Amino acid sequence: MVFFLLSLPRPSPPEEEVEAQPEEVVEPTSFPIITEKVRVRGWEKGRLYFLLEAEAMELDKEGTVGKCLGGVRLLVFEDDGQVRATLHGDTALLNLTHRNVRLQGKVEVVSSSGDRLETEELFYLNAKQTIQTGALVRAYFNGNEVESEGFQSDVDLSNPEFFRVTRGIFRLKSSSP
Repeated sequence: MVFFLLSLPRPSPPEEEVEAQPEEVVEPTSFPIITEKVRVRGWEKGRLYFLLEAEAMELDKEGTVGKCLGGVRLLVFEDDGQVRATLHGDTALLNLTHRNVRLQGKVEVVSSSGDRLETEELFYLNAKQTIQTGALVRAYFNGNEVESEGFQSDVDLSNPEFFRVTRGIFRLKSSSP
């Protein structure tokens, strides 16, 4: 009699069930490839999800992390091709494997409806098209202002979650004539 012992890895949950967390983007010590006037397009299932533009990009040796310099603009698109939101930052780290972006410096998000967010660091998670940060944020929407430590939302700011509100100005409209 012959017995075979097989060891199989535990199945991992489907991607939809895995909670998207900002991955630890470790900045490589060496960026041997440098390009200028860069445009990176994020395609999925024949659809353009985002377009990243930067003045310059340095790629690590493996070609998996891009360090974007000199001003970065990230356009995120709807299914119909309309711009959903525009993200700006001074610099960014782009994970080319997962297509996630860490914007740094003076960061601003402007939604297609005109809502705006300002912070110093922001993670864009491409798989769920969400943004999040643990840093101080200032949000401006419908004449209201909110300042908070920590924030997450879909990329067009339509479902914001403020973690620790430190200040707010809300304009209430009267229903009386």
